[in-house]
Order: sequence, then C-alpha cells, then structure tokens
Amino acid sequence: MKVAQFRCNEFAENCFVAYDEATKDAFIVDPGMKYEKEWQAVKGFVESNGLKIGHIFLTHYHIDHILGTGRCAEAFGIGITGSLEDSLALLIPRMQAAMFGFDYDCEIAKVSNDVKEGDTLMCGSHRIEVIDCPGHSFHGLCYYLPEDKMLFTGDVLFYGSIGRSDFGPNMGCDGEKLVEGIKTKLMTLPEDVTVFTGHGPKTSIAQEKLINPFIR
Repeated sequence: MKVAQFRCNEFAENCFVAYDEATKDAFIVDPGMKYEKEWQAVKGFVESNGLKIGHIFLTHYHIDHILGTGRCAEAFGIGITGSLEDSLALLIPRMQAAMFGFDYDCEIAKVSNDVKEGDTLMCGSHRIEVIDCPGHSFHGLCYYLPEDKMLFTGDVLFYGSIGRSDFGPNMGCDGEKLVEGIKTKLMTLPEDVTVFTGHGPKTSIAQEKLINPFIR
C-alpha cells in the first residue's frame, strides 16, 4: 500500500488516502477537509488515480478529523466507519467547534459502520485490524495493516509525543488510560511498523520507543 497525505483545516490535521497501486483498492483516514481547496485536492487525487474507495475511517470524532465526512460519504457512496459510541458521547460538532473559536459550513456525516477493538476489515487483499486506545477521546481507533507494516493512529500517538488529554471529560480525555493503551497495544507491535499520525510527521514504533518521553 502507498499513502498520500493531505493537511487540512486550521489544526493542520492529516487526512490520508491509502491505496494499492495495482488493484486501485483504497481507503481514506480522517477526512478533515474544511475548505473547498482541501476537498478538491483529495477528490482530485482519488479521481486522477482511478482509486476505488472502500472505507472512510475515523480514528475519533473530534471536530478537526470529521469536517469532510459529508463530502466523502456523498462523493464515494459509502458510509463512515468509526466508533459510534465516540460520536454519541462527545459534544456535538458545533459545540466542539465553538470551543476552538471557529465555525464551518460543511456537512458532517454520522458514523454508520460501527467498529470496535479486535475487529478486522479488508481493503482488497489488505487486512486492517482495529486497535482502540482511548484517552484523547472516548475511543481512539488505530487502524493496523500487519502485512503492510502500517499503523494509522489519529491523535493517539505522534512523533515524539502523544495526544492531548486536557480537553476535559466531555471530550473523552484520560491521560493515564491513553498512555497505558499506547504502551500495551502499540509499543508491542513490530518496530519496523510505520506510524501515520493525525498531526505532524510520520514516525515508527522503533523511533517512538527511542525518543518518546511520555511512554518510557
């Protein structure tokens, strides 16, 4: 699988399109496209490469990761895959946006395909395992492709850092739970797994074991 990264909205959120160059099977992770130019960049990439989008994955339902869900669901004719519980337990999107002082006029889609820890999905011949590391949100779903050595972590794990846990209980924050999940579920994966994060540059399991002060 190859991965294209698109930076979106005021929070420089990472939206990813992962795709098989041979079969054209593909999926999107965290469509945070707020502005038309961001949406056109992702849509144009999918169309120009003839990709078949099989899944639209959400790692969590925080506002900066979901702004493009409506556009994606309509354009590609599929539902949104993520944690239904996360989407129902969090503050509604408008209230989340108000917390950070911005507004939006794009339509946000609800989670229609609920997935949980231990679920396995397929994108063509590529296996995708669901790992849940809550603490930044009520559920922090990470999508792991063991054969491809890829992990999409959203805001659970960053390069040299971890997701914030200071937004309060209404946003699903629990720092101790977050660190515990990272240590027991992510740091036990093979060290050569590439980690695609919700903000900032990609990293690897080996790199985080070496430099990340939050998980030592």
